[in-house]
This record gives sequence, structure tokens and C-alpha cells, in this order.
Amino acid sequence: MMDALFSDIMRSARIRLSRAFPSPRRRQNPHAEEAALEARLLEILRSAISVPDGLKQAFDHFCLVTRPERGLIMSSGPLVIPPPTEPQIHILHSWPIRDGDFRSRLGGIRTTTNLCLRAIAEIRHQGEIGLVVYYGCRMSRRRTASCRRILNTLAQTAAAMIEVDHRYRALLRALPFDPLTHLPVWSLFREKVERRFARLDREQIPATLMLVSFHGLLDTPSETVEADEAVEQIAHVRDAISFLQRAIRPTDLMGQLDRESFVLWLDGGDRFASVERAEQICRRKYMCSAGANPLVSVKIGLVTREPGSHDTLDVFFERARMALSIAQEANLDWYFAHESA
Repeated sequence: MMDALFSDIMRSARIRLSRAFPSPRRRQNPHAEEAALEARLLEILRSAISVPDGLKQAFDHFCLVTRPERGLIMSSGPLVIPPPTEPQIHILHSWPIRDGDFRSRLGGIRTTTNLCLRAIAEIRHQGEIGLVVYYGCRMSRRRTASCRRILNTLAQTAAAMIEVDHRYRALLRALPFDPLTHLPVWSLFREKVERRFARLDREQIPATLMLVSFHGLLDTPSETVEADEAVEQIAHVRDAISFLQRAIRPTDLMGQLDRESFVLWLDGGDRFASVERAEQICRRKYMCSAGANPLVSVKIGLVTREPGSHDTLDVFFERARMALSIAQEANLDWYFAHESA
């Protein structure tokens, strides 16, 4: 009886002691810690809106975890292309940011370090990026090798993403249409218009080339564009396109020069009809969000092609562009350039 009571007392005492002094947590496997940190860094890199932003955020997270004295992200071209007169190795980002002075932008105040780790990745036809971290105290060989592997993985992954992004942008620039708005760019627009010249001359029908500019459509209060602002800008561009498409006939052509400028080809539009169409667009610009914005100015340059003209479309485009420049300088809604100008 007493043995059983004594056993219960000892068991309850052990339970109270274990609750008061919990046993230390078992240390995680170093390989598992390295894999978890590497996966987290790659997730941050891939989820950012751009590769430079993702690289900065991932590098900051690496520095917060490993606590170096300072760290640098350097680029010789892929992330920042410096002018020929400036040093070609550019410091893109430094950690930690102590203040906004010049020395801070170059990586902070000079300190004595015992360990320097670096990872350099080459990007084909673009240059190199480098990650450099300085530690004030020595680390074990295992941890040093782990940090070096993580930095190399981060640099190589960022380099691969930059190269893929560069190729993707090159493919987009080679497309005959804008991938965002699906409007033909100038090369495809010119090809479509020039096919109509023979029919217009045969039927003795004039046509008008119209350049419409929504100046200030993509202006933002800050220099950097956030994700929400980018989505809002895309909505404004598409709204402006829908507004112009409602102002022309289905048989007319519409192309895109840039995000703020569009080109229209109006079959059968003589000088009087094209001027009336331009006045209608300027008068009803409030019907789209871009035109209703007081900070956005809608200007139009026009030129009419008469039947039998031997001038190329590029010549008419230059005349319309000159008319648009005159409208912008003189603060006119539209300006008409005669064919003989």
C-alpha cells in the first residue's frame, strides 16, 4: 500500500518537474535547415513582381537569418545597365540600410570581417550578378559550406530567371501585335493598310490616317509602379481602346504605337469626315476613364490620302506625327496636315 502511494507521489513529482523544466528541443538536422531556408528563398524570388525585386527580398531574408555584418548585390549589366562613363560594376542593393548617405549606398561603413562569402553567376550575353556577404565572426566549416551553397543556388536561379525573362521580352518585341491589347503594332498595321491602296485607288475613295495620343495615361505619383497601380493602368489602357473602337466603323483599322498612342485608318474618310470624327472623339473623351481624367490630355493628328497618291504609308505617318506634335505644342484638340504639306 505504501509502495503504491510512494510510486504515485514520485510520478506526480516527475510530471510537475517536467512541466516546470521542459526538456530542450531536439536540434533540427542541419541539412533540413539548409533545405528549408533554400526553399523559402526561392519561393520569395519567384513570387515577386520582378526578378530584381525578388532577388532583393530573398537576399534580405538570407541576411536576416544568417546575420552577416553586411551584404551586397552587385551587377555588371543584367539588372542595371550603367552609362559608359560610369563604373560598369553597379551595387544594386546593400544590407543593412543604415541611412541614406553615399557610404550606406555602397554597402555601409567599413568594418573588419573574418569571413567573406560570394556567389557569382554569369548571364549569357548580358553580364554577371554577384552576391557578397561579410561575417564579423568565424563560423564552422559545415555552416560556411551551407551558406555558400545557398548563395550559389540563389544566384544561379536568379540568373536563369533573368535570362528567360530577357528571351521572353525579345520574343514579345518580335510579335506583330501587342500581347496585352492584341492590337497590331506598326509593322502589321502598315502591311494591312497598304493592301487597301489598290482598291482605294480603283474605287476613287479617300482615306485618313489618325494618330490619337492619351498623354499622361501611365503617369504615377511615384517613380516605381506597384502591382495595384500596374493593374489600374492596364484597365485604363483597355478602356481607352474600347472608347476608340466605338468611335470607328468595324471596317476601319486600329493599331498601337505604344501604351499611350494609337493609330487609326479610316476608309472613305475625307477631310471633312475625318475632322468631324476627331472632334467627336475629343468632345466625348469623358466617356472613358482615361479621357475623364483631368491629368490626361487627348490630342489627335490627322492626314488624308487622296486616291491615286504615290506616297507610302510611312510618309503619311510622318505627316500625321507632325500634326500631332503641332496639336500638343499649340494645346489644340486636333490638327489636320494636308497631303501636300
